[in-house]
Amino acid sequence: MAPVGGTGFFVSQTEDVLANMPVLQVGQHYFATDTKALYVGTTSGNVFIGPQGVALTSSVTLTSAQLLAINTTPVQLVPAPGAGLYIWPVAYAMEYLFGGTAYSSPAHTNACVITYGNPPATTANEIVVYTWTAATSGIIEATTSCVFQGVCGEGLVTLSIANNAPLMFSAPNAVTGGNGTLKITLTYSILSA
Repeated sequence: MAPVGGTGFFVSQTEDVLANMPVLQVGQHYFATDTKALYVGTTSGNVFIGPQGVALTSSVTLTSAQLLAINTTPVQLVPAPGAGLYIWPVAYAMEYLFGGTAYSSPAHTNACVITYGNPPATTANEIVVYTWTAATSGIIEATTSCVFQGVCGEGLVTLSIANNAPLMFSAPNAVTGGNGTLKITLTYSILSA
């Protein structure tokens, strides 16, 4: 059995899930469409993580180099789940670890975004729009380590955009000069389209 769409996400349509399930690589998902069960590959083997819709968590730490290039090189936060499935993001946390030199952005008005699929961010694919350079609540220009938390959802996203789309992090404008890191943690579920 091959991964759906080359994403590393396997889908079963058989009655006997365990007998037909491949050995998953670490982080690889397996969704049994007949039983609505979700499995993930771990260093200990395949692990049942619950029925479809169960809450999952993904954490990605962006290096200083990734942050400095975030306007041209978006970062994948959650891989595409497979055809006929979509990611339902619920909440996020951004943990900024100050590295000794603060970042700067054009006119201190830059926003970062989490989108379905690759940028550019539009009202059609945006999940989170956060003004990370705001004077009182922005983290990217902070001179101390800090955390920002929020709920996902910017409005209506059509199912054709969400279906089998990864969650991506980007910013439309460059940040410069800093050397801290940013850890983004998302809580999400995988649902049938």
